[in-house]
Amino acid sequence: MDFRRQERQWLTHLLIIVGLCFSISQTGEEMLTQVVGKSITFSNPTKQGGSLLYNGDNIAVVVEGRMDSSYKDSFKDRIQWDQETGQFTIKDLTTSDSGMYVVDGKGGAKTTYQLTVFDPVSRPMLTTADNETCSVECSVKNDRDVTLSWYSGEEIINKTSSPELSIKLSLPLVDILNRTSYICEAANPVTKVHVTFHVPTTCTETKVTDNDIERVRGSLIGAVMCVLVASGVLGLAIYLKKGRNRDVQDSSEREQAVHMYAEVTHSKPKHNQELGPCNEDLEVKSVYDHVQLHRMDILSGNV
Repeated sequence: MDFRRQERQWLTHLLIIVGLCFSISQTGEEMLTQVVGKSITFSNPTKQGGSLLYNGDNIAVVVEGRMDSSYKDSFKDRIQWDQETGQFTIKDLTTSDSGMYVVDGKGGAKTTYQLTVFDPVSRPMLTTADNETCSVECSVKNDRDVTLSWYSGEEIINKTSSPELSIKLSLPLVDILNRTSYICEAANPVTKVHVTFHVPTTCTETKVTDNDIERVRGSLIGAVMCVLVASGVLGLAIYLKKGRNRDVQDSSEREQAVHMYAEVTHSKPKHNQELGPCNEDLEVKSVYDHVQLHRMDILSGNV
């Protein structure tokens, strides 16, 4: 008898373990999001009967084709059960409805849902600085998982978010390019709201920024340096060329002087040569006088 009792106990334990393993293998989990005021439907059907649990507590039970949702006042009259599909639906959602839901179908799978209910995102606001219509900032009330973005067409050009829910999200439009409009969008996982900033025509004109001034200044300095260097090189080349020309001219003049002196010396008249009547009293005092005397001799035919 004791042996049979132990055998039954072991068999019971084995069946419990197998049942748990089967139950775990049939349990799924889905992540759901919805906005306040909307409805959510859990896809797992309970046609044969079953229950809906919220954070471990029953909030609705289906028995013999009838549903009882009086278990928790906060869900009373907000839970619906479709006899044809066997699906549970919760309507008029609030943020306090966020949490874990389990649909436990009789003889079926047990499915877990993690639901997060969000408030609709606030509408962003555009503000401009005093007397500066081209300087615009977009802001929105911060909330859970809210992001604030600037769009240029389909492209995100700037984006911000913060886990600090007590602050206001703000995002300036940094660079206004040659576009007629930009879009500021506030979004959370379930809603999106955007406003359009139409760029005034005066903002699309070419604006000189500090960076532009620095670039122009650098370019001018570089250009001036290049001109100075080029002028210096050109001046040095002209100076060297003039120096070479002066050296060549001085050398040529020295060669001519030497040649003339040599010619005058070579043509110097002899002392025994008689002078003409007009030249009897002529006194030679310089090389130039010798040259003149030599020319006169040539003309008179004495040489």
